[in-house]
Amino acid sequence: MAARNALKPELISKPKRSRSDMFERNWGLLFIAPWLIGLFAFSIGPMLYSLYLSFTNFNLINGEAAQFVGLKNWISIFTDPVVLKAFVVTLKYILIVVPFLLIAPLFLALFLNSKNVWAKGFFLTMFFVPQLIPQVVTGLIWQGTLNSRGPINASLERLGIPGPAWLQDANWVMPAIAIVGLWGIGNSILQMIAAMKNVPSELYEAATIDGANPVVCFFKITLPLMSSVLFYSVVTGIIYGFQYFTITFLIYRGQSGPDDAALFFMLLLFKESFVYYNMGKASALAWVMFIFCITITQVLFATSKRWVYYAGEARK
Repeated sequence: MAARNALKPELISKPKRSRSDMFERNWGLLFIAPWLIGLFAFSIGPMLYSLYLSFTNFNLINGEAAQFVGLKNWISIFTDPVVLKAFVVTLKYILIVVPFLLIAPLFLALFLNSKNVWAKGFFLTMFFVPQLIPQVVTGLIWQGTLNSRGPINASLERLGIPGPAWLQDANWVMPAIAIVGLWGIGNSILQMIAAMKNVPSELYEAATIDGANPVVCFFKITLPLMSSVLFYSVVTGIIYGFQYFTITFLIYRGQSGPDDAALFFMLLLFKESFVYYNMGKASALAWVMFIFCITITQVLFATSKRWVYYAGEARK
């Protein structure tokens, strides 16, 4: 009977924490307290408040008390053609420009990682320096560069090629944004070079002995072993695509461009907030974007087990 009682969980005494453990825990909580206060005061708190505002008609200017309107703001989002246009423009950017901005640094990193390239430090510096320039300055630089009489069109005219209206023609807005995006791929290049250098050289030597050419080595060895970095770039690229705002805002001075070709989701959110002062609908737009980003991220993480390789674990 005593042996049976000894097996009961409630009779098993839990080890008491020593005073030193409690002392270390309290000091740990004290050190992270500023971060926790900032997290709740400046992140979680405003997010919850914006969720509340999304169900009200709160206006930033008139000063009247916010009234509860239920799902009116949420329903208007899915029935407003302007919101649909902004979503299409943003989705087009994610499907066209984001993959381009992933493939370009991949091949540049492959080029710079080659043993036959001289002055690698110079090229890496030149690619990374634009990353240090603020986006406000970048927008002003490219506003003049992509002008109809800018240096790009002037160079094309010297070659006998008529330069397009990069910023005035709706068909050239996305290519222009892609060119601007190339300005800031230095960080991605460094990440991909680091991933390539982590690939064991023994694998390339064994593949070469078996008769594999560089193309086969790239698709069978390099890409699979750096898939975790590519996965990170895809996730952050999609999230960045939904938040794309500063460059086009500066280039078009807060407007949506020709035929609303630059009407990104964040620009519409900005207009609803600080042009029309409709904070209720703007909060609903922000939460729709948040939910959409979370959903896509979860889908990517769920499918990543099939194509993302992590060192130390078998692919599922």
